[in-house]
Amino acid sequence: MAENPFTKTDPARSSESAAPAINRALVAQSDPLILSGAGWFWWIAGLSVVNTIMMHSGADRSFVIGLGFTLVADAIFKEMKLVAFIIDALALAIFFGFGFLSRKGHLWAFVTGIALYTLDAGIYVLGQDWMSVAFHGLALFYMIRGANALRAALKAAATPPPVIAPPPVAG
Repeated sequence: MAENPFTKTDPARSSESAAPAINRALVAQSDPLILSGAGWFWWIAGLSVVNTIMMHSGADRSFVIGLGFTLVADAIFKEMKLVAFIIDALALAIFFGFGFLSRKGHLWAFVTGIALYTLDAGIYVLGQDWMSVAFHGLALFYMIRGANALRAALKAAATPPPVIAPPPVAG
């Protein structure tokens, strides 16, 4: 029978009841859609860092793809920069972590990150910053596409390859 390259069996278990463990990282690394979707978390975190620096430098502009949450925290704690930086660092670490874990094949990281980024888009909706809302929508599209690709790839990896029966012998 053909081996599934995304699974590994535990030799300690009997071959009859052994459910192969899926190598989630290998599954995720094998699909560019998954990597692309996960990469958006890093772009969001990176551009949010730039937004934070710009905000505390007195700039009146920001990147539309960054986190609205960090901009709100920076505005609220403008006089307490250390508090703002701590809040920003936590938010950015979380999004960086979602990107890292999504690339390792953890679907929950995709789903949680998508949910939080959707809530973050609500900040821009309240502020009627439609360009940021549109870019949040674009990022969410690619993140959801990556999550769906991961879900399908994990399901396919868990499915054993079909057994091809030899043709019947005429006799």
